[in-house]
Amino acid sequence: MSIENYEKFLEVFNDDLAKMFDNQKEHLHCKEGCSFCCERGDYPFSHLDFEYLMYGFKQQDKAYQDMIMEKIKKLKAENPKSYVCPFLIDKKCSIYQYRSITCRTFGLLSQFSDGEASIPFCANLDLNYSKYFDKEKQCITKELAEKRDWIVQPRVFSLNIKTIRNLDLVKELGLDFGEVKSLIHWF
Repeated sequence: MSIENYEKFLEVFNDDLAKMFDNQKEHLHCKEGCSFCCERGDYPFSHLDFEYLMYGFKQQDKAYQDMIMEKIKKLKAENPKSYVCPFLIDKKCSIYQYRSITCRTFGLLSQFSDGEASIPFCANLDLNYSKYFDKEKQCITKELAEKRDWIVQPRVFSLNIKTIRNLDLVKELGLDFGEVKSLIHWF
């Protein structure tokens, strides 16, 4: 993997994401200290994401690495479907700069590769997009939307790995995201 090329991609991608988050800020409640998205999940990482994560992880001190590896060892033994991210320490991502595409995009309405909309689970917690989210139907409804006075309409972004792999910049930089699997299954 070319760290330099991936970091070039992330520089552009992060700028684009910042614009998306800014556009949707009316609907988002993400803030420092909120770590719900890291406390219950199955975190999909592409091979490229995982290599970049490990690049950052290897720069940490040995005590830190040992603590994280102990968490991962325990998770692998339990093999849960949903788990606390082993890199979450004191409600903060300890490898934030090296986090995956999934982590970078979480919170926005996005689209699965099959075209279905993905609503962040935190809508159930009265957080992101919750003003328009019908908990019973588990969707954003037109009825709730019509009752609200929004400035910017909730928007679904194409942020799935299939779409990202086909971006011109990804091709120009020769990036190969590779296989996608749960974070703990990369170890």
